[in-house]
Amino acid sequence: MIRKMAMVGLLGALVATPALAQAIDPNQPFNDGSAAASMTAPPGVVVPGQDPGVSAVNRNEAQALAIDTNTARAERNAELQSYHAAVHDYHQAVQARRDTIAMIRTTQSRRDAAYARAMDAWHEQVAACQNGNHQACQAPTPDPAAFE
Repeated sequence: MIRKMAMVGLLGALVATPALAQAIDPNQPFNDGSAAASMTAPPGVVVPGQDPGVSAVNRNEAQALAIDTNTARAERNAELQSYHAAVHDYHQAVQARRDTIAMIRTTQSRRDAAYARAMDAWHEQVAACQNGNHQACQAPTPDPAAFE
C-alpha cells in the first residue's frame, strides 16, 4: 500500500512538474483576475491581444503607418499635380506650335499667290516687249511684294 501511495505521489509530482517548471515571462503582465485582465482566462494566463505592452506598440505602429501613408499620399498627389501641370504645359506648347505653323503656312500661301501674280505680270510684260512695246521693255521687273 505504501508502494501504491508512493507511486501515486510520484505520478502526481511528474504531472505537476511541467506546470511548475514553466518560467514566468517578465515582459508579460501577470493576470491576477483583475478587471484589466480577461475574465474568460484563468488567473496566471495572458490572453493574446490583451497585453498592454503589445497594444501600445501596435498603437504606435498604427500611428506611424498612418503618418507614412498620409505622407506617401501627399507626395503622390503632389507628383500627380506636377505631372498634370507638365502635361498641360506640353499641350499648350503643342498648340502654340500648331498656331505658329498655321501662321507660317498662311503667310507662305499669301506670298506664293503674290509671286504667282507678279510672274503673270512679268510674262505679260515680256510678251508686250516682244510685240514691240518699247515701254514694256524699259519697265522694271514686277516686284512680288507689290502684289500682296
